Amino acid sequence: MRRSLAAALVVILSAGIVAPALAQQPDIGRIQKRVLKLVNQQRSLKGQRPLVLDDRLNRAAQAHAENMAKRDFFDHQAPDGSQVADRAVRAGYPWRLIGENLAAGHSSERGVVNGWMISPAHRDNMLAPDFTELGVGYARPSPEGRQPKYGHYWTVVFGAPAR
Repeated sequence: MRRSLAAALVVILSAGIVAPALAQQPDIGRIQKRVLKLVNQQRSLKGQRPLVLDDRLNRAAQAHAENMAKRDFFDHQAPDGSQVADRAVRAGYPWRLIGENLAAGHSSERGVVNGWMISPAHRDNMLAPDFTELGVGYARPSPEGRQPKYGHYWTVVFGAPAR
């Protein structure tokens, strides 16, 4: 009886310590679906076909968002010199058309998509009829160490696969 009570106490205490840390982590899958829905709403308003999520583009976008958050930079070119096309190929995506939108500072999916819609170049990517697939990345900087300039980093990669 004592052993099972002690084990139960350890489980309860562990859950109390672990749960808050896990609650802080963003649900990337939910964020990806929400951004996709918002982008497709904009495309629909302009008579464009909806995009579909692609796991490889999600990986490329997520890696770049995490890299920007970790290394405190905001640019289409990563410190290693890679561009969106390089990152898509690295993720295994055989593209014939590729594009990328970045944002930093927006704290919500709606805010970031609205921000892209008021920027002509970003809006053009979102509404381009030749894109068929999408990948979404979102990252927040780690609370440890030096704090970067922005608290939220977003990457969206638009693609059309090679035929």
